[in-house]
Parts: sequence; structure tokens; C-alpha cells
Amino acid sequence: MNTTTTKLLGAMIVITSFIFYGCGGSGVSTQNYQDPVFNTYKIDTIGILPIRNSNLALNEAREINRYFMVGVSTKNRKYTLLSPEECIEKLNRDSLVERYYNHLVTYSSSGIANTKTLQDIGKSLNCDAIAQGEIYNIIKKDGAFGSNKGETRCNVRYSVLSTKDGKVLWETSVEAYETTNTTLESAPALMDVVKQGMDKIIESLPGR
Repeated sequence: MNTTTTKLLGAMIVITSFIFYGCGGSGVSTQNYQDPVFNTYKIDTIGILPIRNSNLALNEAREINRYFMVGVSTKNRKYTLLSPEECIEKLNRDSLVERYYNHLVTYSSSGIANTKTLQDIGKSLNCDAIAQGEIYNIIKKDGAFGSNKGETRCNVRYSVLSTKDGKVLWETSVEAYETTNTTLESAPALMDVVKQGMDKIIESLPGR
């Protein structure tokens, strides 16, 4: 085998190795907002509403709900928290579930809260604020040999809104992504990417 052939084979091995065994990666970008008067609001009780999603399994959504609730409790021990299950039970009792989800859809697209709905929710739950979350802009792309690695992206947003005047007291939005090590793998699990985003959201929660 001559020198030229050896060099060509070596180059082919390097290229093939890169395609099969390139480095995977992950990352999270964060946008955070906190109302300047947040700490002056009298907040004793917060209702933690279930995260809005259409792609997580029921047990995964429950895990995210618990994770957020524990995060709030850890950073703000003086708050009384109502679980997602408690909140939905009471909203069902008072026929407010549909109105709440309509509020979520409107808020998601416009950023404008429905003050009257939030006030009615506050009365139903006997709380001063609610925390609501959603997962959106989900992109899952399997790896394709010689073209691209597997990749999953999503945005996660949590907001705390006053049930007295509908004001957004705190909000954090994250964009999280994860890519596979090779071009032969399926897109990473959405839950893994959501958890990365949730870690950043919990970090940004205001302490007390």
C-alpha cells in the first residue's frame, strides 16, 4: 500500500469517526422577569397549577409539577402551597377549569392575563397568587447518517400571577436543547430536555 493510499484511508477513517462519534451537547438560555414590587405584595398562599403540555406522558407531567412545587417550597418556606391536584379539584367544583385553560391559551399567545378569571380563581382556591407553566415550541429531529445528529429543543415558561389584580409578579422562560453524540441516534427524550430547563427555572425563583 503506497503512502498516498494510506493517507486517503486515514482521512476517511477520521471523517467516518466524526460522523459516527461526534460530541453531543446541551444548553439552556434564560429570560427572567420580576416585578420591582414583588416583595411588597402580600402573598401567603400560592396555587400551583398543572403544567400545560401536549407531549409529556401523564406521569412525566406529574413529576414536573412536583419538581416545581418542591423548588418553590425550598426557596420560599413561608408560602402555603396548594398542589395541582388540589387546585384542579377546587376549580372543577366551581366550574372554572375551562375558563382557566382559556386564560392560559390567551396568555400564551398575547402575554395578557385575564384579571377577572384570575380573581375568580383566587376566590375558589383562597390564594393570593397562582403559578402556571407551559411547554411549547417543541422540536424533535432524529439523527440522519452523514447529515445531522439527533436533536430535541423546547421552551418552558413559568409565571406567578396575582389573583388580586392579575399582575405578572415573576416569570422565567427558558429554551433548552440536547443533541446526540452520533448521527445514528434518535432525538433525545423530551423529558430530559425539559428537566434541564426546569433546573434553570428553579434557580431563578425569588427567595424570601
